[in-house]
Amino acid sequence: MRAWLTVLLLGAAAAVGQAQPAAVNSGSGGGERLVLARDDMLRQEPVATARAVANLRAGHNLTGFERKGFWRRVEGLRGPSGWVRLSSLRSPSARPVETGLAALSTGREASGNVVLTSGTRGVVKRQKPLTAEGLLAATPNQTELSRLLQSLPAPQAASDFAAAAPLQTRELRYLSPLPASLPVQLTPEELAAGQQMAAQLLGAARPVRNLALQQYVSKVGQIVAVGAERREIPWRFVLLDSTSIASFGLPNGIVMLTRGLFDLLDSEDDLAAVLAREIAQVQRQQWLGSGATMSVAGLTRGVGPAAVLEADHDGLVLAGRAGYDTSALLTVFEDIDAAVRKGRDASRLLSTTPPLPERLAAVAAQVTPELERVALASAAAPRIRTFKGSSP
Repeated sequence: MRAWLTVLLLGAAAAVGQAQPAAVNSGSGGGERLVLARDDMLRQEPVATARAVANLRAGHNLTGFERKGFWRRVEGLRGPSGWVRLSSLRSPSARPVETGLAALSTGREASGNVVLTSGTRGVVKRQKPLTAEGLLAATPNQTELSRLLQSLPAPQAASDFAAAAPLQTRELRYLSPLPASLPVQLTPEELAAGQQMAAQLLGAARPVRNLALQQYVSKVGQIVAVGAERREIPWRFVLLDSTSIASFGLPNGIVMLTRGLFDLLDSEDDLAAVLAREIAQVQRQQWLGSGATMSVAGLTRGVGPAAVLEADHDGLVLAGRAGYDTSALLTVFEDIDAAVRKGRDASRLLSTTPPLPERLAAVAAQVTPELERVALASAAAPRIRTFKGSSP
């Protein structure tokens, strides 16, 4: 019998409510070859509480189709079809030490999420990349810093922007609790270090001059920041005019991302995911943790692998609290990896964080059921298309 996998039925038919497995759609075509990396359950719907169709054994070959949140629909040559967690799937060609995102296939090529086209994938390469050397050698731009510190958006503008989508806030818990010792206000060290870092970054790359684009990024950031516990921080968000792919969460609550990264994003959910994980890094005071340096030199060293993964996990929660897709960070990692493979510069990001496959696997493997339930494209997801391909 040429079975596509060895299926151990979960008890008698009554144990699964007499439900018959969905038949394989032989005409679906396309798909991607996958292998199950660990024993897992095949479920009728992409949620952990859905009815189980079968137990699947590690090593079986599957065909993957669309993705919904943290789940992937899979089929085989014969037998039932259903949904499996992304963290259980691998490319059949992936080696144990695979370094690419093929080691954790996520179905980007047939994603069920909103995917938009921007018409342009980057701006003219007229700036120097944001390398460690370039950052350290830059002359701090105090003028731009002063302008940035004076530009605090009105909270009502962000609230109106959220309501226009509309976005629905949610109550979501962190995967690990916040430290009980978080301060009630920014410390002098955080303020001073953040301003120093911001001036250095602004000396290396000027802000994008498109006011509407800056306001858009700022409003999305403010929407996400409402769900953060450290509300005393005067959160500010700025888009840097650089083709490099990078983002920064500074100790004083200034969050920056580059135009190079923005132009990779396919939806407002993706943008919210990037800003949320930088907010998360600041909120936990990760610049004070092991391996971090609250100085300009710290921009080239990062905050340590454990802190990066913790901020990734917290970022899912903060984005989800604001009503955005909790799985969008997976899409961002995929797009960054694809861009790097095509020669785009992400040297600063890659040199200060764990490898993208490690980060993606850590996110997918530790997701809670409540995050899975809201891993859906938000109503605001298409809004980014208004700003894609706009002038610097």
